[in-house]
Amino acid sequence: MQSSLKRSNYPYPVNLRSRLPTGSSPLGVSVIVPAYEAWPVLRRTLSAALWDLRRLEGPWELLVIDNESAPSLVREVRRLGRPGEALGVARRSELSGRHFQPGAARNLGIEWARHECLIFLDADCVPSRDTFRRYAQLIGDDPEAVFIGHRVFIDAGGLDADAIAADRGLLASAPQVASKSNYGEIYDRRLSELVDLDHHPRPYDCLFGCNFALHRSCLGKLRFDPAYDGFWGYEDIDLGLRLHWAGRRFQYAREAFVFHQEVAHLPESARRFGRLRNLAVLERRCPGFIAYRSRSRRAGALPDEVRASRRDGAALPLEAARV
Repeated sequence: MQSSLKRSNYPYPVNLRSRLPTGSSPLGVSVIVPAYEAWPVLRRTLSAALWDLRRLEGPWELLVIDNESAPSLVREVRRLGRPGEALGVARRSELSGRHFQPGAARNLGIEWARHECLIFLDADCVPSRDTFRRYAQLIGDDPEAVFIGHRVFIDAGGLDADAIAADRGLLASAPQVASKSNYGEIYDRRLSELVDLDHHPRPYDCLFGCNFALHRSCLGKLRFDPAYDGFWGYEDIDLGLRLHWAGRRFQYAREAFVFHQEVAHLPESARRFGRLRNLAVLERRCPGFIAYRSRSRRAGALPDEVRASRRDGAALPLEAARV
């Protein structure tokens, strides 16, 4: 599996920068997006991201790390950029069919990123108009904090990528959905915790990789752990845990939200198995996490099998999922 990048092998010429006269971002911005197939969904995200980045005052780059989609996806991504823009795309290879590796893809994006402000989006998350600018402002004011935005779950099917890039109001008026990825809830299941994040007993538990940002110095040498690669879930919370142990603070950036497009990336059986498997990994790293989650009111706080075993006093159904 491709796991490292040479500094001389950037996904775009290293002497290129995009600077436009509007905006007020004092920091260079690197937006990192892991991807796998689902081009119509990814196109909406990237078109909106490029629209917003082109309106920042400071330097920027948009880095798409593809987990071995068909080669045509890389070509489509490149067509979105204008001559001289810092739009980079890399296609990882030799993944042996294990395409769900957002943590590994984000790690490669971090290696490539050349700016101080690191913003992480998922491929199905369209940024709101103020997301990038707000993250850059917050990180410029407080480079030692981790900033987290929420999600708005919408049905974007049939909406044109260029139209929503120019007018995010089209997404704001799109039908909201009770998302499967949000365990049937319309509103972000973390929202009540995010608004009171300063008093959260475990603020790292609100770090979802689909929408967060931090300064490169805040991240330091920490990276997403490869122990979670190939299976769904918890690689982002694990990183949050280690940032918490390193003394980093977590803050809610209410203006930096994203529109989450409803799309199924994984079969439900693979998602359920991956969740059990990776929860076991996290419980070993952070003993007591399952007990803490069992007291949470968050929708989907624990897999049904784990919650039932705790209620019935049976052994936790995690051993079979361990690798």
